[in-house]
Amino acid sequence: MPNTRDLAVLWVMLMSAAGCRDAVAPSHEPEPITIAATVSETGIRTRSAGEMGRGYRLAVEMLNEMGGVGGRQIRLVTLDDASDPATAARLYEAFTAADSIDALLGPFSSPITEAVLAVTEAAGWPLIAPLASAPGIWSERGRRWSVQMLDPGPMRFRGMVELAARNGARTVALVYEESTFPVSLAEGIRAAAGEDGLTIVLDRSYPVGGADHATLAAAARDAGGDLFIGGGYYDDAVGFTEAMAETGYIPLMASLSLGPADPRFVEDVGDLARCIAGPTTWTPAVRTSGFIADSETFVRRYQRAYESLPGYHAAGGFGAVELLAEAIEATLTAAGEIDHAAVRDYLFSASTETVLGPHAVYSLGTEQAGGQRALAALQVQWQDDGSGGLVQRIIHPEAAAEAEPCLLRPNP
Repeated sequence: MPNTRDLAVLWVMLMSAAGCRDAVAPSHEPEPITIAATVSETGIRTRSAGEMGRGYRLAVEMLNEMGGVGGRQIRLVTLDDASDPATAARLYEAFTAADSIDALLGPFSSPITEAVLAVTEAAGWPLIAPLASAPGIWSERGRRWSVQMLDPGPMRFRGMVELAARNGARTVALVYEESTFPVSLAEGIRAAAGEDGLTIVLDRSYPVGGADHATLAAAARDAGGDLFIGGGYYDDAVGFTEAMAETGYIPLMASLSLGPADPRFVEDVGDLARCIAGPTTWTPAVRTSGFIADSETFVRRYQRAYESLPGYHAAGGFGAVELLAEAIEATLTAAGEIDHAAVRDYLFSASTETVLGPHAVYSLGTEQAGGQRALAALQVQWQDDGSGGLVQRIIHPEAAAEAEPCLLRPNP
């Protein structure tokens, strides 16, 4: 739970947002629309959550350059949830109770999103979850106010298992973090391995933030895993990649969650990234277009602002603002006000596209209401760029593939 100082800071920020309306919005101009969200600026999820936050900020900046929504500028209020579900839930309680907040965007990660939805669903506030992949958050939950943008976790590695089997893999070493999203990944990997005739020779979980990467990599090596797969979040992908080299584990193929999808992964592990793969929802090579910009414009503006290529976490944040802005503009009342129920109905029924990709969810009243049904995962891999460096390339599905997969060791 946030301490007294945290709540005091929240109060000041919310009141400042309300006060700024009077200070900067003359009577003849419409008041800005204030959107609130939490971003994990501290704690164990800062890397990927920071990307999401940058996507939020860039989208709001570009949206205001376009004139805002319905002639109203957008003000973004973000607070640090410290990567903690309970803290995030408490902050969203304050958001929904504040007269100064008009709309909400979701936090980063499945565990934090699930905690927040308990608050926003009860309060009757529509919420777009840009970066929560665990299907259990929506399946058979009777969601009425929240929609998912990411592809469901169990399908993330399906293409990688298929590629491994096609390239001679016969066994799988699976490691994963004991939290909502990685557990859903592991469920999908087990199912895919069975479908493709692969034998799982190691199936081991580890506590949140407590992975012994070297011990787990050595166990995968000793078990004879042709495909080393799984993980949790960014730091574990880095840790497992380094541990493979440290322990002398050279599987046929390796695919890890979140890390290899990040354009900065190669900066952290160097040449160890060679032939390391991972699932992603979006890359700068994908051509998409949303309410604010197409993907080429998004990439160019992101690079200009942050001096790095965006990954799918940034695209998810940007796309969530696009989707919310589209929903608000389509449903503004005759007086130019936001109708939460109308925004919700639009989010549940729209078939549209954002920078992240196609968006459509299961409709209200269905078993998986609010769950994503249009977006599919890509598999990417770090490969030689022909000039002594490494480049991220799409290797699956075939329709989007930029290259064939490379192997970490020859297939006998």
